[in-house]
Amino acid sequence: MNLITRRRMLFTNNLLITKHFSRKNSSLSTKDVEDTTDTKNTEDTKDTKEKIPSTLYSLAARLNLNFANQNLLLQAVTHKNFYENDLTNEGLQVLGNHALGLYVAEYLHLKYPLLPLPCLQQAVTAYCGHLTLTVIGQEVGLQYVVRWNNFTDEELFLQGKEIPKKNKSVGKSREPVQRITQGTAISHALKAIVGALYIDKGPQSARQFIHDHILSRDVNMKDVIEIKEPKRELSALMKRLKRPSPISRLKSETGRLSYAPAFVVGVYSGTEQLGEGFGSSVKMAEFRAGKNALLQYYLKEAKDFILPSIIDSHEKQATYIPTKVGDTPPRL
Repeated sequence: MNLITRRRMLFTNNLLITKHFSRKNSSLSTKDVEDTTDTKNTEDTKDTKEKIPSTLYSLAARLNLNFANQNLLLQAVTHKNFYENDLTNEGLQVLGNHALGLYVAEYLHLKYPLLPLPCLQQAVTAYCGHLTLTVIGQEVGLQYVVRWNNFTDEELFLQGKEIPKKNKSVGKSREPVQRITQGTAISHALKAIVGALYIDKGPQSARQFIHDHILSRDVNMKDVIEIKEPKRELSALMKRLKRPSPISRLKSETGRLSYAPAFVVGVYSGTEQLGEGFGSSVKMAEFRAGKNALLQYYLKEAKDFILPSIIDSHEKQATYIPTKVGDTPPRL
């Protein structure tokens, strides 16, 4: 065997060995890629589960929220200026705001049937207004889960952050976001939770949530209602009820010539005392007496009334007897 034949044999053997190991390494690398892909998919699944923080589950437990889709609760606490997510609570907040107004106004209108419209609006605001919802949200811990940005577009630009130019869900130009406070974000989130309940569980669940967490709170209605001209308003009310015109009478006084006088005035319709007030002057006592008389009339509570919103079946509709509501005009 000459030298050339030996070299050809060595070259052929080396080529076969190289092809063998290359195929083996290729199969190993394919298996490694599959394992890497499986690991990555597992990690992605874990990341998807971890998108909902544990604090949000704690909030759901405190408020007894049992959503079929937990991502709906995450959307409810995401303000529209939170740039990192396209799903925001803007639509849920609008729905929840109307549901709050409906169920709160329904309850107060039946509980205080003689309450005039301006006073009813003041009472509704006291129960579900911006400040009240902010306080309720802070008490249940919404400040720890609400997602929002306390930056304007200009500040984000100065920080070098990307600002979205369009709203993907609508497909139109997005208006510049103004600065909002944490209280606003909390208030909107609480309204959005009501809206999410309305969509996910139905109107009965939303109504029950409002009664449990909003209407169950103690609100002093006498401090809420504002009456600017009690004397004129009381005179118009007595005339409408066809009763004698109200007359103010000084019941008692002390220290008229001192630095701290005190007067007690009662307001009467015929022989019936409608209200009583005190003050450091006769005029102040008369003002408070008139206001006290109006509040006693307006805040007469109806007992054992039935809310129309709980009538959810034809059987209940057949036996439903509407509660008699007063007809106090909005302006006297």
